[in-house]
Amino acid sequence: MAVLAIYLSKIACEDRKKLHNMVLDLKGNIRVFVRVRPINSKEKPHEPEGEPTINFKDDINIGVYDGQHSRRKFFEFDQVFPPTTSQIQVFEEAKPLATSTLDGYNVCIFAYGQTGSGKTHTMTGTGEDPGLNTRVLRELFRIRDERRNEYDIQISIAITEIYNEAIRDLLNPDGKDKLDVRINPDGTCGVPGLTETPVSNVDDVLKCIGDASKNRATSTTDMNEQSSRSHSIVTVRTKCTLKGSDTYIGKIHLIDLAGSENTNKSGVTGQGMKEAQNINKSLSALGDVIQSLVGKSSHTPYRNSKLTMMLKDSLGGDSKTLMIVCVSPAQFNVTESLSALNFASRARNVELGKAKRNVASNN
Repeated sequence: MAVLAIYLSKIACEDRKKLHNMVLDLKGNIRVFVRVRPINSKEKPHEPEGEPTINFKDDINIGVYDGQHSRRKFFEFDQVFPPTTSQIQVFEEAKPLATSTLDGYNVCIFAYGQTGSGKTHTMTGTGEDPGLNTRVLRELFRIRDERRNEYDIQISIAITEIYNEAIRDLLNPDGKDKLDVRINPDGTCGVPGLTETPVSNVDDVLKCIGDASKNRATSTTDMNEQSSRSHSIVTVRTKCTLKGSDTYIGKIHLIDLAGSENTNKSGVTGQGMKEAQNINKSLSALGDVIQSLVGKSSHTPYRNSKLTMMLKDSLGGDSKTLMIVCVSPAQFNVTESLSALNFASRARNVELGKAKRNVASNN
């Protein structure tokens, strides 16, 4: 009995998160992480004294103080990262989900939040401190090498952006074919004609990501010196064959959503205003889809934007999905921060059902 008590205690202390994730796997909930970026030099002098805008109860609870209404609202998520969190710490929490693609699962990880909240840093990062895109692929190659004697693993990458409701192939930006999302008979989505490049090592990946970054639409706004003006989608496909047996076919979308934008704050005009309107329209369509899924509506409006069409088999299919909400710590942005966290709370209630492995028998 004493041994059993010790064992149960160990389970309670060390495996709380594992058990929590098992429950989420069974229900198919969208997992939600929140990452708060550090306050920057422009914001710090204007931050009011007294109540901090953001505080943390623990690693799953975050509080946001609205100075205008003198009240704090608390939220609970699957993981909360304070400003001191490193890129590797974020990756370690996302790693089990991301690498399940090699076991034949479809996975979607996307960063959501206002412009300038740290989404591109989280997903792309820098050469010296890469984000999830590079770290996930490095881990897939590490596992490939580890399993080399038992499995044959092939990996390919495609990188697209949705700019002003048009799909652009960032690995072939001069392509003349107009790209569109097609829904296949089995409910999955694809983009016919999209460039898909086989990659055999990290250098291949870095070249693809570097080429795509040069081609992505960005501009300067009052909120962000290099604001992404499009949704960026890195799609990695894996084919993992157990020698002499079955093949597992997986896919992971790694998505850096363009920032939701208050045009009065960002100061955009002309083409920038058109971009902002299209960004906000597509994010609103994403909100409508989430609301429909939460309410288990008979009709989900995926066709209202290219973004939601591309995410159809991630949000409404048999995928494992993780949303990383990026938040500013500044009181100046508290309205946008509360809006993002309220949206994330709704998304966390979506139950997709248990994810299925995609197995192609070789017998």
